[in-house]
Formats: sequence, C-alpha cells, structure tokens
Amino acid sequence: MPFTVTPSMRSQHLPVRPDPNFPYLGRDPMDRGCAVFAIVQAMYVLGLASKTSTLLQWLGRFEGLEQHLEEYQDPVQCVRQVLLQFQAALPASSAARTGDWPMLVSAILSLDFVHMQSAWSRGEGAKPRIFWNPLHQSWLNFLGEGQEGETVATWRPAGGNPTLAAASASALLMGQM
Repeated sequence: MPFTVTPSMRSQHLPVRPDPNFPYLGRDPMDRGCAVFAIVQAMYVLGLASKTSTLLQWLGRFEGLEQHLEEYQDPVQCVRQVLLQFQAALPASSAARTGDWPMLVSAILSLDFVHMQSAWSRGEGAKPRIFWNPLHQSWLNFLGEGQEGETVATWRPAGGNPTLAAASASALLMGQM
C-alpha cells in the first residue's frame, strides 16, 4: 500500500516554522524542498501518475523564476497547491479517479506564473533584445543569455499571456515536453 498524505488546505505561502528539534530537524512537509514530492504523490493519488513526467518537465522550465516573482507566485508551490486542492476534493471513500487531466491543466494554466513575461534589455524603456519562451528554453538557460550591461525584467501583462497558456495546454495535454 503506498504512503498517502492527507492534503493540507493551509496556505503553503505562510512562513514555514519548521521544528528544529528531533524528528523534524528543521524540515517541514510544506516547505519548498518537499513540494516536488507532494506533486508526485498527488498525481499518483489522482490517478494521473502517467502524466507526472510531462508535468514535471514542463514545470522544470520555470525553475528559478520564483526568485523574480512574489512569494505567492512560486511555480512549484502553486502547482502543489492546485494538486492538493484536487486531491482534497476527492471523496474520502473514492479510489483515485482518472480523466481529470484536462481540468487540472486548465487550473494550472490559470496561475499567475504561467502568464509572466521576461526579457533582457539595456535599461528601462529600451526595446527588449530577447523574450523568454518557456516552451523553447528553461528559465535558467534564458538567464544565461543575458549580456553585460543588460537587465532582466519580469512582469505580468494586464491581459496575461494567453498565447503561452494555450501553447502550454497543448504541450501538456499531448504530453509533448
């Protein structure tokens, strides 16, 4: 029987107060370091284990972006929260269900971090030299393209980034990451 964790609806964005004493020794199940494991477990419980690799490959393209966002927009923690909410919605007596992948993808693609745009430019008001597209490269690879004298700007356009969200939906639903 696999180990299961009861989903927590408390906000994971509240300051984590890990117990420094034994047995936790400074770790907390809701800290960022545990988030990817919670994602894997929730995908299993939801009957979507076969989609886990696709989701993590897509999510991995955003790794490091959290340093340029507000704390509540952290990609890994936000995806974990969506999955925990889906898991909490399961009736206690039900077995894992399948077929919720499109609904899950839709919920994830409504998160702020998906709609962010980033660009390298030579100063405020200057035309960006290069925009980041997470479907073509990871955040960390994009950061490596900065040149001396440039700054990276990250923002959420008023209308979001529907083109990226639609392309991400296609990639996630078809498992093409």
